[in-house]
Amino acid sequence: MDNSPFANISSPGDARAALAEWKERADQRAAEAIAASEAVQELTVTAMDANGVVAVKLNSSGAVIGVQFHPDLQRMQLRHAERQFMEAYDNAGKALMRAAEAAVSERLPEGSPTARALVDSVKMRFPEREEEEEF
Repeated sequence: MDNSPFANISSPGDARAALAEWKERADQRAAEAIAASEAVQELTVTAMDANGVVAVKLNSSGAVIGVQFHPDLQRMQLRHAERQFMEAYDNAGKALMRAAEAAVSERLPEGSPTARALVDSVKMRFPEREEEEEF
């Protein structure tokens, strides 16, 4: 925070005014951080695989809260169906990260440590996946 308002204090009245101004800015930043956090917590996203066979819905914590399968899935081999699900899940995770970034950027200044922490809390739930191994 900028402490320059305290540099030119020459009286108790100046000190009270500077402290009140500092507190007002701190309260505003806290309110913005709370609003951003609440916006992220309320997010849900749905994404599909490239073939449109599986749709996955995630909540803000990255938990699957819904899955829809197209009837074409019945004709797929299980290993292909698994890949379609994982692709839809990965796409939903990416969509959740984009939604979190947007929600935070609407409420907090770019480069804010709080903004980075909120977005990083979502990103850490979706680490980059390595090539799939066959079971």
